[in-house]
Amino acid sequence: MSQKKKFLYAATVSTAMQYSGILRKIAGQTAGMARLGWKASYTCVEENCLLRRTGEQEERFPFPACTRWSEQQNHLANAIGALLEEDPCDMVYIKGFLTNPYHRMIAKAAKQANPSCRVVFEVATYPYWGEYKRFFRVDIQKKNLRAFLGHAKEVLQHAGTTITFSRYVDTVVTFGERTDSLWGIPAINVDNGVEVDAIPLREDRAPRDSIHLLGVVGTSVVHGYERVLQGMQAYRDKENGMPVFFRVVGNNETIVDLKRMAASLGLGDRVEFLGYKNAAELAQLYCESDVGISPLAEYRVGLNRLSPLKSREYLAAGLPLFFAYEDSLLTPDLPFVKIFPNDPSPIDIGQVVDFVSACRSDPALPEKERRFAKEHFDWEIIMKQILDFTG
Repeated sequence: MSQKKKFLYAATVSTAMQYSGILRKIAGQTAGMARLGWKASYTCVEENCLLRRTGEQEERFPFPACTRWSEQQNHLANAIGALLEEDPCDMVYIKGFLTNPYHRMIAKAAKQANPSCRVVFEVATYPYWGEYKRFFRVDIQKKNLRAFLGHAKEVLQHAGTTITFSRYVDTVVTFGERTDSLWGIPAINVDNGVEVDAIPLREDRAPRDSIHLLGVVGTSVVHGYERVLQGMQAYRDKENGMPVFFRVVGNNETIVDLKRMAASLGLGDRVEFLGYKNAAELAQLYCESDVGISPLAEYRVGLNRLSPLKSREYLAAGLPLFFAYEDSLLTPDLPFVKIFPNDPSPIDIGQVVDFVSACRSDPALPEKERRFAKEHFDWEIIMKQILDFTG
């Protein structure tokens, strides 16, 4: 029997609750590689330990406590490099936004341990400069010199790293707009995926005398949920229709403004802010909701084409969704999808109510939606595309 090829997802994402969605993605991608026949592991960080997870097995590698991000990343890159030297891999997958010297350290270590190792770098969002323009704009508005200099340093590090990145990286993976190459490296554009079997199919327990919306902000600051609040106010003021309620999960820097807006619009009795929720709690919320909300304000960072993680989780759970961007496979003709313009206009809640009513009329819709996710977005399918492209 031939020995399995080895795959390492070299990530330095924290296990803290606010990053749980990103960590589920990493675990799902790794599980997809395992189903393709690889011995697949991923790394993550818990306090001052680098963790390597292989299936149900977890190994811990302590590193010195650090006060500076750069110092921590240097320790982590060296620790991952040591793992690769001890246990060379056939493919190493690195996740990032902009490139930095620590990504290059890991890629170089992978090639030194096994010159035939295929190294893949994933860009979280592409194009990425719209996001950084927003960072700088916010830094200037808040007169936050430290944050401005930090973001400027990231841009300079990225510029310096990309000069030699192609020596160690074989493939760049992008989500969003298509490109054939990036930094002189062949690029493949894919859709975000989901580990469908890890998400329970929802049991529709939403009350029938009202409409219940669910939004999960995660780490996103361009979710655009203020469009929903504005739409809810207009709907309540103009129509004597079915009551609409909105639950928001997450607790990033945008929540304070959303709470303030909900209060100022007189929606305090209709909008509930729940903070962070784990996977089991989210599964319960899916059952109690009529529709999930994917990003509504990507126009702010110059994006229109997207495939957000949360939309894939809604699909796997069988929860209908609405959003405001282009998604390659989620087209307006699908019965579990509603698409709004990618602009600042209030969401037409009357249209949402009609959409929910249509979804409720088909009891088999959750199963159909989940089957669609399984056929198009399971991580095994997505990782096979990347594997075939990389060679």
